[in-house]
Amino acid sequence: MGNENKPVVLLVDDKPEGKQIFSRIAQDFPFELIVAEDGQTGFDIARDQEPDLIIIRKNVPILNAQSVSVLLKQSASTDKIPILVICPDFSEEDREKFQDAGCNDCIRDPHELEIVISKLKEWLAL
Repeated sequence: MGNENKPVVLLVDDKPEGKQIFSRIAQDFPFELIVAEDGQTGFDIARDQEPDLIIIRKNVPILNAQSVSVLLKQSASTDKIPILVICPDFSEEDREKFQDAGCNDCIRDPHELEIVISKLKEWLAL
């Protein structure tokens, strides 16, 4: 998990705007941001570093959000890490799929900074 001072957030996102938004937020909040551009790399980092929170875009390359979540929930060392999915076109069907896969919440639009910050505070207990 994160060091004593700062929780660690793993962002798995292949879109430049997502990385820019979360990097900007991380400058103002007490968390360390680690970035992966595909699901396989994100999965590997999550297993190695056990972040405090994972934020993953729905359809990142190689392993999508659903697959990464299912794999992480199978391990005792990573099964308690909250996973938030970036999913702009979030539907009720998506909600069920992601919940079944072990995802905890959804961010519809990372540009809605107030909502993103609210979710970060909630899941990181900031």
